[in-house]
Amino acid sequence: MENFFAVLLMIASAIIIVAVTMQDPKTEGLGTLTGQETNVFGRSAHRTKNEMLDKVVIAGGVLLFLASIIMLAIM
Repeated sequence: MENFFAVLLMIASAIIIVAVTMQDPKTEGLGTLTGQETNVFGRSAHRTKNEMLDKVVIAGGVLLFLASIIMLAIM
């Protein structure tokens, strides 16, 4: 049973890492100093992808939290 939750913790961690690295940056960075902007209205064109990845990160975080609490209770 402990092995199952250990594997679940590793999978949840990997999901969070991959989802966070796939997200587009929330700020423009140094491009705002020179006036460069990707969109006239300041919105990202990949808004739906970022929203989906946000939900994946939240779900992975909840899974990581619950699995760690359950594993702590088992040990």
